[in-house]
Amino acid sequence: MGKVFIEKFPHRPGGHCGSTAMRDILKFYGHDYTEDIVFGIGVGIGFTYFKHPEMVPPVYIGGRIYNLEQLLSRNLGFELELVEGIDNKQAWADVKNLLDKGIPTMVHADVYYLDYLRAKRHFSTHRIVLVGYDEDRGVSFVADNDRDTIQECSLENLEKARSSAWLPQPANNAYYIIRVPQELEPLERAIPQALKKAVRHNLELPTERARFACDGGLIVQGLVGLREFAESVPKFADFMDSETLSLICKNIYVSAEKAGTGYGGNFRRMFGRFLEQSSAVLGKPDLEATGKRFIEIGDRWTELSLALKENSSEPERALRVASPIALDIYKAEKSAFSSLQKISESI
Repeated sequence: MGKVFIEKFPHRPGGHCGSTAMRDILKFYGHDYTEDIVFGIGVGIGFTYFKHPEMVPPVYIGGRIYNLEQLLSRNLGFELELVEGIDNKQAWADVKNLLDKGIPTMVHADVYYLDYLRAKRHFSTHRIVLVGYDEDRGVSFVADNDRDTIQECSLENLEKARSSAWLPQPANNAYYIIRVPQELEPLERAIPQALKKAVRHNLELPTERARFACDGGLIVQGLVGLREFAESVPKFADFMDSETLSLICKNIYVSAEKAGTGYGGNFRRMFGRFLEQSSAVLGKPDLEATGKRFIEIGDRWTELSLALKENSSEPERALRVASPIALDIYKAEKSAFSSLQKISESI
């Protein structure tokens, strides 16, 4: 039996799990960024429309891209390796070995099993940072963006959280091996790279690449996915009963507004703040103006989410109210990304 606790890990709460975890890890290695900068340089802004017949409800939307952490490492110039798909015993042995070396380790975990969150729904790719364990007490020590201080989670429930197979994306015992050098890419070079990739992933992604089958379901990404979502909202009643419609109204509110989206707005306000901060770094006033547009789009996402939640007891009415808002969001995002494209080309 053993005990490890990495006392110097500089945890602070944040708006989103992945960007908070990476901000804290980079700070641990001596690099101090805002969470907005981490999110933006990781090209976090995106959209995913996921349909799967085995999900309840059968539709999920997400506002960040899946590989934020990998893109952050490429744009800033540090090493990051994602390890996943191993059995429970080996997954814990690997992470324990890193903790024993004094290395805080980010893992995927289903929020439903994390003792301190008391979540009522499953979400399997929540990012947390493990900073220690106490085998005598049977607990792990966790840094989570949703909490101010280090939390405890039983090792038993941590195993369940890390091996959870709930859709839309199983946790798969995933963990990250991260090596951060003393010098990283300067923001003046990292930001332009991130802007180009954000435009490419959201605006320039062709339909044939944006749409693809995945494990019996369908994924549509970027503005192609946002358009499909907006056009599908009034059609949900064609393949969902009233109870499922009510559930999806609540779920969209949670995924786009409440649960770790940079304090609401489906990540759009966080991306807008990144553009505002980048404007000061690069001396580009038009970036600040475009950032304000994304913040306004985030407010529209909040409006959409609240319309669905507040009318969830009458889901058909909720869809009628939400449908024109969703179409307006699509048009606004297409225009904002087009402006960002012009700015990016000018840098």
